[in-house]
Amino acid sequence: MRIGNLQDFIVKEELDAILITGKENLFYFTNSSPVLGGYLFVTADDALFIVPELEYEEAKDTSKVPVEKFKTGKELYERLSSFKLKKLGIEGRTSFSTLRTLEEKLGVRDFVPVDEVIKELRIIKTPEEIELIKAACGIADMAMMAALEEISEGKREREIAAKMEYVMKMNGAEKPAFDTIIASGWRAALPHGLASDKRIERGDLVVIDEGALYRHYNSDTTRTIVVGSPNEKQKDIYYAVLEAQRKGVEAAKPGITAKELDTIVRDVIAEYGYGDYFIHSTGHGVGLEIHEWPGVSQFDETELRPGMIITIEPGIYIPKFGGVRIEDTVLITESGAVRLTKTERELI
Repeated sequence: MRIGNLQDFIVKEELDAILITGKENLFYFTNSSPVLGGYLFVTADDALFIVPELEYEEAKDTSKVPVEKFKTGKELYERLSSFKLKKLGIEGRTSFSTLRTLEEKLGVRDFVPVDEVIKELRIIKTPEEIELIKAACGIADMAMMAALEEISEGKREREIAAKMEYVMKMNGAEKPAFDTIIASGWRAALPHGLASDKRIERGDLVVIDEGALYRHYNSDTTRTIVVGSPNEKQKDIYYAVLEAQRKGVEAAKPGITAKELDTIVRDVIAEYGYGDYFIHSTGHGVGLEIHEWPGVSQFDETELRPGMIITIEPGIYIPKFGGVRIEDTVLITESGAVRLTKTERELI
């Protein structure tokens, strides 16, 4: 079915073929993810996955598409020349150097982006994909609980991250979905404050942002705690973010647009007086990539539909003071949103 949608696009746009080289898209269309990559060529009535010789044995065992191998670049382009390509569909991420090579070696003269058709396929998760993301979220919850138990005065941020990543792998993750964020004290005001050598101090806000990659699929979750007793400003910021996040989860349902959802969450933060300190979007899609369609922001008017998986992650970041972010990965169903990451949110 997935290949069939590409072939329908080929016929509609009168393309000679579509070339897929992106790692996640290769897996999506072939069920194979060779380390050194490969070239999926789809025509109106056929498909072929061409991989380096080093990847051939694994690819032929996992791919749902016929597989061939090549040893040298010359051999690859000789094989590709048989497609007689003039008008080629490509991913938007295809590099300029690749385009030049396709022009020079294969005589391609017209490139047509295929991102929209791929977006429409990947934005709605299949039941099998949903189960894999649920599993990734379960692993992330285990790692989060390990962090909450591990965090204490004097511990380095990197130590906490290392424990979390150990727990992920021991429970089936391939690796973290992204570099783990442990940002304490003033560093909690850094939305992407990767774990550092800073020691955690009493009174610190600590932002913990992590996810697990499980069988190619990602999860994403954030919690914030205070080491010791929170002061009044920390509590005010925390409950502003918590209310915004809760209202976002409650509002996320079929028919609402991503922009409208972002506005609902953003308005709560503004009502508390911290609108200028919410400096990123409310969320993003999650799947084979940690950031994919749709974007839950003022720039995305995608209508939410059942089967979409997104994050809802408002935050407040005050320079030199600290910050708070609370995030869940959620599944859009016929009746609303279901939180797939389930660690307790009321941590202050």
